[in-house]
Amino acid sequence: MKTISIFSSIHRCGVAGWTILLFILLATPCLLNAATIEVPLFLRIQILQNALERSLNLQPDGKAHLYQKDSQNFLFISEPSLYIRNGEVHFRCNASASAGISQLEILPSVVDWQGTIDLNLFFYVDDQWQLRYRITDSAIYDQDGSEALVTSFIWFLSKSYLYPILEDFTFDLAMPRMEIQALLRSCASPEDTHAIETMLDTVRTGPLLADERGIVVPLLLNVEDQEDKTPIPPKTQQPLTEEELEAFQQVFEPLDAFLVFVVKTIGADFIDPLQREQLFELLISTRYQLLAILSGEVPVDTEDPLRQLFVNAWHKLKLIIESNDVQNGLMQEKLLRYMTFMNAGDALLVLDTAAPQLGMQISTDGLRRLARMLNPDSVEDPLKFDWQVDPVLRELFNFIPETQQKSSTIGQLLLDMLLGTAHAADAPPAKTGQTRRLDPWVPSTDELEEYKSLIDGLLLSESREQLKNAGLDDAYRVIFQHLVPATALMESCWRQYVIKGEKIVFLRSRSGSIGMMQVNQHVWRGFYSLNRLKWDLVYNIRAGTEILMHYFKDYGIKVAEINRKPEYAARSAYSAYNAGPQEARRFMDKNATARERQVDSRLWTYYQALSSGGTVNLAACSVD
Repeated sequence: MKTISIFSSIHRCGVAGWTILLFILLATPCLLNAATIEVPLFLRIQILQNALERSLNLQPDGKAHLYQKDSQNFLFISEPSLYIRNGEVHFRCNASASAGISQLEILPSVVDWQGTIDLNLFFYVDDQWQLRYRITDSAIYDQDGSEALVTSFIWFLSKSYLYPILEDFTFDLAMPRMEIQALLRSCASPEDTHAIETMLDTVRTGPLLADERGIVVPLLLNVEDQEDKTPIPPKTQQPLTEEELEAFQQVFEPLDAFLVFVVKTIGADFIDPLQREQLFELLISTRYQLLAILSGEVPVDTEDPLRQLFVNAWHKLKLIIESNDVQNGLMQEKLLRYMTFMNAGDALLVLDTAAPQLGMQISTDGLRRLARMLNPDSVEDPLKFDWQVDPVLRELFNFIPETQQKSSTIGQLLLDMLLGTAHAADAPPAKTGQTRRLDPWVPSTDELEEYKSLIDGLLLSESREQLKNAGLDDAYRVIFQHLVPATALMESCWRQYVIKGEKIVFLRSRSGSIGMMQVNQHVWRGFYSLNRLKWDLVYNIRAGTEILMHYFKDYGIKVAEINRKPEYAARSAYSAYNAGPQEARRFMDKNATARERQVDSRLWTYYQALSSGGTVNLAACSVD
């Protein structure tokens, strides 16, 4: 017999059924023997504690009045908590108790006590798929932490009023089980139906385990033999044709829309600057990975091209969400959403690892359901894809709202006088005869000096605009001002437009990088207007310098300060600009490819020449 995964059909049709799970899958399935698999389901301790607190009916003063006969006979508890120690789950609470007899005209005999109660809990799943526990041991401590001396009446009150409430606690696992069964039946291919039905008939739980974060509920299932369908790994291939590029771009659009939706949702909940910086890097780095696929630098799995991008993005997203206990400040409803969301994504990864032989694929329906699990109240389609500027995305990552940017600068005024306003249409009219100043300008050899002077002024103007509110030291201000023209020279030889046939068109690379600053339309979707990047030279320069400033501040200066070499800020910022935030140290990487070393070296040559007073030679695309 061979082993298959419970997730085999889920991965084929998406993650729809996991929207109901209230736990995180912590690991890939563990094979117990040739006919059994284990799917570990995780319940975070905070979720269980919140549910337990509700069952205790805490009052506004934070106390649960478990028993109160009169002012001398009562048991109150407060600050209940679940915690795990040495693999065992404990319940701990502060408690106050009193026992006494009041008689008329006689001083009442009263025993008062305050301290803590600590109980050992043994969790299990009953035959109705309810998570429950038994109390296996207990300890009572006085306020000073020592073992209580007066305990008999405290034991009596606890066992009479606290134990029954605690042991009545349940957490429902029946509904998730039924939903999983329904999902598997609906997603199974005809040839898998028998195996799925047979497997579902054997589902049961194994012994529960506890780690420092929660409780693991292992689901055990028997499996049948199944024909091995392991897909052949993709072979190294030539760069995609233009038609193939277009087709693959459309395939990746749902994943990109999904990530934007998720990033904005998480960004609204997590206001910590570090988490937001990590979310930015996640989004942009994933988009740069897409470019590597589109350019042919990495092979494409034509059966499931989204797979590796999703896997890489999910691992990063999980680390962000689970880092530094950022969920601790969330209300129970959002905690449940995040746990459900993480569980669903983990299920997809577990499936991918457990049953690659089934040729499973990520579906748009699965991504949509997964996104809605995180934010079910949103009226927006999580997979909506367009090229419009997204103000929420810009604000989330500290990009100045476009409405607050100056509509013109000195450079813009100069451009208006010399060139006029650039066409807004996607297809400018055919160029006839001598290039007119009101048209997008492709300078002739005789016009290069005039053109160079104009572009030099625009680059200087926009770099100074970015420096106004950057708060940089003077040394870094100078470095950035030299970096901007060096970057523009590296990216386009200071060109926004080229002549193609008889028309002037905007400069565009195979992977979608546009204009003078080669701002990539896929990487920066939602941050900038695609149409203006194409036909507005000043806007393109402004976008490129803004991106460069983000990389300069967030990555370049950090690398420079760590290495105590200020000039590294320029090299690091450009490495990130060229290949994404994850490559900010590429110029120092001894394992970088020959092409990468050549690119970084060329930029450094341009930068050094410009910082030493050199002038740009557009005819040779160099610095003299």
